[in-house]
Amino acid sequence: MKNILAPNIKQIKADGKFLFEESMCGITGFVDNTHTLSEIHLKAASATLKHRGGTGSGTIFEQNQSFTIGLANQQLSTIDATGKSGQPLTSSCGYYTVTLNGTIYNYIELRETLIKYGIIFKTLTDTEVLLECYKKWGHRMFEQLDGSFSFALLDRNLHQLLIARDSIGTKPLFYYKTKDFYAFASEIKALLSYPIIDKKINQNAISTYFRYGYFAGNDTIYQGIFQFKIGTITVIDLHSGNSYDSPIMVPSKNTTEAPSDDENQVIDRVEELLTESILKRTVADVPSGVLLSSGYDSATLAALLQKNQSKRIKTFTVGFENTKFDEAPKAKKIAEHLKTNHKEFYFTTKHATEILEKLPAIFEEPIGDSGALPFLFIAESVHKEIKVLLGAEGGDVLFGGYRSYTKALKLEALPNRIPSYLKGLFNTLLNYAPAKMQEVIQEDNLLSKYQSINACFTHQEIERLLNQTDYYKVRIKKGEKNLKDLMEYDFENHLPNSLLYKSDKCLMHFGIDNRDAFLKADLVSYLAKLDDNWFIRNGNNKYLLSKITHKYIPEILMDYTKKGHTIPLPLWLKTCFKPYIETYLNADQLNKHQLLNVSEVLRIKSAFYKNSSINNAKKIWLLLQFQMWHEQWGQYAN
Repeated sequence: MKNILAPNIKQIKADGKFLFEESMCGITGFVDNTHTLSEIHLKAASATLKHRGGTGSGTIFEQNQSFTIGLANQQLSTIDATGKSGQPLTSSCGYYTVTLNGTIYNYIELRETLIKYGIIFKTLTDTEVLLECYKKWGHRMFEQLDGSFSFALLDRNLHQLLIARDSIGTKPLFYYKTKDFYAFASEIKALLSYPIIDKKINQNAISTYFRYGYFAGNDTIYQGIFQFKIGTITVIDLHSGNSYDSPIMVPSKNTTEAPSDDENQVIDRVEELLTESILKRTVADVPSGVLLSSGYDSATLAALLQKNQSKRIKTFTVGFENTKFDEAPKAKKIAEHLKTNHKEFYFTTKHATEILEKLPAIFEEPIGDSGALPFLFIAESVHKEIKVLLGAEGGDVLFGGYRSYTKALKLEALPNRIPSYLKGLFNTLLNYAPAKMQEVIQEDNLLSKYQSINACFTHQEIERLLNQTDYYKVRIKKGEKNLKDLMEYDFENHLPNSLLYKSDKCLMHFGIDNRDAFLKADLVSYLAKLDDNWFIRNGNNKYLLSKITHKYIPEILMDYTKKGHTIPLPLWLKTCFKPYIETYLNADQLNKHQLLNVSEVLRIKSAFYKNSSINNAKKIWLLLQFQMWHEQWGQYAN
């Protein structure tokens, strides 16, 4: 057996300095108190994440009488890209090893601070900075970090494994644990490769998938495999296997900063924080670009970045043959105004069908957001040109961009606006309204109304689809009264579980580091203190952000009705995707697992062919993705 307290440390020398790579990665590892797994299992699990790397891989495998531990890393270098293998990285003293997926954006400042304490660095990477921060400050290091990360850090002195995920959830992490075993990974497929992990379908998660279009809370489609909680540290005692969780202390320079009452001062302060966030997230030694649409989020990102760059930045846009969905001409005008180096890539039905067939292999869970198709297309189109892509994911959540916010607030206030003598008539007419409208109106609180507005299936439809009346419903908070409450809900749920999950999987599948340029703790903290009218004013969404945007881009060039990565879903489901509907949504295929009510699925399919509304199309998409997923992965989750 190897002695865990005296590991071998290999150092690589280049140009007179010891160098290791900073990496956006795929990480995995385990603590096994049963001694069931070997280094072969570790390497096999890591190999499933190879697409997330491309510039190197590494493993640490060590044993003790009471435990076996393995850490692995597939690397995609974006800083100090020397081509040398460096992760998992062990400290010069030999007592600490880390496998990191992410970037510590303030690592240069932290490095300078640590040097003043007499610390000597052997590499030029943020990975070593992270290790030295832990050695210096322990768990309090999180108060210093500005980063997008998930990592596992082995402390041989304390015989502990520390696992952490940042406070916003920008980097994915999943885990599985029993009394004597704990495993983690950047993607579920790595966990599925470990033979010790029991693989069953999570029946509760199926209902939330059909309700919301993504997996809510910390659930996944697999029973026993969970999303690692955002903003959390898990500490595992290596000898006993016991673990405990604690929250990360989020760094924020403006924790006590009170927003000004002066509009110009607020606008200037938000622009300053936005600019700082964007520039921090451009740190890289590899080519980078910006994903540009015709909307406010990405346009503001491109404008502020170009303002602070001496060279023309690269911008990319997805175009569609269907002019109703094509933002490319508007995005091109914005790019011309900003003088960026701009490229367009047109997404055709041929591309769409080719990518549709690949979705189950890329996503180990059913993917409810059809926007994954153009996201994968743009990633495939640019991956040979850039290795870092900046996006403005989360802009709608941070700045109040969703139209459904306004709808929910109006419907919540509706009962108080109806005169008492008309309420009886209103309730009678409500009986003739569509089922979804009835559900929204009858929900008894603001958040429930908001959830129902965005829901794909109503409660009754899910009960019929799953043949049960006691299906799992996501627990909701009580007392939501205003816009900020809805934005906070999306920040904690829709943003990490749907938007960030989708962008990470799509871009990292082609080895592109996705940088979410708006998601800096200081900016999030400051915006959280502003009143509702900074976000929606006089019926206009994104009031505050638009004031910043129009400093650099004329209002006439902006698109209030931008589509983002929306595809012509109803049309494609009736044409190029129809063969897949007929292949997967038939009685023979559905009876293979009997998880869904066959007659109800066939009724939904018939209803779509009669009325190809966007609502009916979304239901078909969710059913199709569930069926395609089950064919690919059902063998792992019986």
